[in-house]
Amino acid sequence: MAKGKLANWWFLAINGLVFTLFGVLILLLNEEAIKALLEYIGIFMFIVGGILLIAGINNIRKDRAASMILIEAIASIAIGIALVFFPQLSVALFLILTGIWAIIIGIVQLVIIVNVKETIASKNILLLNGLLTIALGISLLFNPFQWAVFLIKIIGFLAAVFGLLLIYFAFVLRKLKSE
Repeated sequence: MAKGKLANWWFLAINGLVFTLFGVLILLLNEEAIKALLEYIGIFMFIVGGILLIAGINNIRKDRAASMILIEAIASIAIGIALVFFPQLSVALFLILTGIWAIIIGIVQLVIIVNVKETIASKNILLLNGLLTIALGISLLFNPFQWAVFLIKIIGFLAAVFGLLLIYFAFVLRKLKSE
């Protein structure tokens, strides 16, 4: 590996630190703090959408392509408004869509298991995984808020672990650079 590609090991370390802090914050924050965080994210998304909208309008004035920027602007503004003014509805919609997605993925798994003619050693594990995926999807459809805190904590844990692994990887790259 070229030494030039290893020069930015610190960038990975900083990203790892951000992921770790994000994960730890999610694990330590209570429901009210998470709602406040969602509101701040909504405000940020609204501001980013406004900036993108201005950039898109400037591109139109200069006869440059602006359609993707304008689509991103409208989406960011809509997400920002939804998170600020309808946080419960935003979370509920996300969890319901996740439930529908989980049911579809579970059904696809079961269809694949039924249609595979060869003997698969892990067929029982695939069957269990498909059934559990469907069960998770159904539970998200009928009681999304019961699972919201649990899912957020899993995301926080995974973010913290990923961040720590990224920091470790950055220092491995640093060591390779110095050798």
